[in-house]
Amino acid sequence: MTRALDDGADISEPNDAGDPALVVVSLSGRTEAVALLLARGADINVRNKAGLTALHAAAYAGHLDVVKLLVAGNADANDNKNFFSMSPLHAAAEEGHSDIVAYLLENGADAGAKERNGYTPLTQAGWRGYWDVAALLMKAGATCQKAELVGEPLYDACTRREKERP
Repeated sequence: MTRALDDGADISEPNDAGDPALVVVSLSGRTEAVALLLARGADINVRNKAGLTALHAAAYAGHLDVVKLLVAGNADANDNKNFFSMSPLHAAAEEGHSDIVAYLLENGADAGAKERNGYTPLTQAGWRGYWDVAALLMKAGATCQKAELVGEPLYDACTRREKERP
């Protein structure tokens, strides 16, 4: 990658799938490549076609070191300007990455953020049975007191969903 950059490769040019290099290397957990791209001036808030950033990608894929590097570079832990209106915290919670959820919460992520369908990170974690993540979110102020998941209480929805899993 260093040679390509030295030879004039455009770090902001997306690949054929519409993903910028920073999003690709963040998704794959290549911390050194992320650091190199940032050092060479890559836009930390660059987006793919769906509007997801490198921080969304790293949070979704479970790459804590990349998440830390991006947050240290001022990536927005509450960014939801994408097709799904989801934050990086939604991505981490949905995949059960408790270490990333904890780190994002420590760095200002909104535990009660809602995506385009009104689901919170707590809804997504509970729906998938990630109780450790749900506990972190509730400790950070997320609430399950109101109806979630098309009007049913979150606890009931989570319990039902877990029983339905194969």
